[in-house]
Amino acid sequence: MTGDLPDRESGYVFRDRYPERTEVYHRFDEASAAARATLRCVCDLPYGAHPREVFDLFSAGQGAPLVVFVHGGYWQSLDKTRYSFVAAALVRSGFSVALPNYPLSPDATMERIVESIGGCLPAILSALRAPPPFWIASGHSAGGHLAATLAMTTRLESTQLAACVPISGVFDVEPLVETSLNVALRLDRLRAAKLSPIHQAPPPCMLAAIVGADETPAFLGQSRGFVEHWRRSGQNTRLVSMPARNHYTILCDMLEERSEIAQEVTRTAEAFRQRGS
Repeated sequence: MTGDLPDRESGYVFRDRYPERTEVYHRFDEASAAARATLRCVCDLPYGAHPREVFDLFSAGQGAPLVVFVHGGYWQSLDKTRYSFVAAALVRSGFSVALPNYPLSPDATMERIVESIGGCLPAILSALRAPPPFWIASGHSAGGHLAATLAMTTRLESTQLAACVPISGVFDVEPLVETSLNVALRLDRLRAAKLSPIHQAPPPCMLAAIVGADETPAFLGQSRGFVEHWRRSGQNTRLVSMPARNHYTILCDMLEERSEIAQEVTRTAEAFRQRGS
């Protein structure tokens, strides 16, 4: 690993440098409240014993493919309810959507968080009226890490994994060990390496890694490196750079009537269907 501590810190800890963050979250909250009020959804379904092991399920109807979208917050903050608007964009495109919560650091170790998310899919599938034809793993920031981990570790006989679509994800956790984020995460290098999707074998599915063109070099490098790692396994990969989007504004795309992210998820679904035909 290269780079000194100040570079690491500025690459991953930057909330104060983006004053638009507060307004962005306000827009998310308003749109999410509207989504829960207008879409067919069931909230806080349990998938485990922990109070945060619950998920919201937004149905696009019987036979719709499933997207599991995991929220970010550096494994130590935020909540699924802020991201119901993501479901609205994807339901419009014909996907059912599950939004899981998970235990947070520092109360939970990252290993516990990964284990928790790894157990959500059977409960989600059981909550659907009929098995979806396939499912897609997605998430933002730390949720991109958890989505990638979920895709890499979940094997189901009943429902195939079609694609992994992380957004501004963290795939190499080791650089965070030398940042202030590690006060809550309490990682050492060995544990961080074991928790890094970039060191795990990709599953046999497509990867479409989405990142904002205005993200920090650290986050741009995370997505580029992960795409190269996945490509070496022989799987189909795409790196999607979204112009004029940073780490906070990238999900604003999903507030738009014609969301580029939703279109990218649709493209991965169509590629999977064509491969199976």
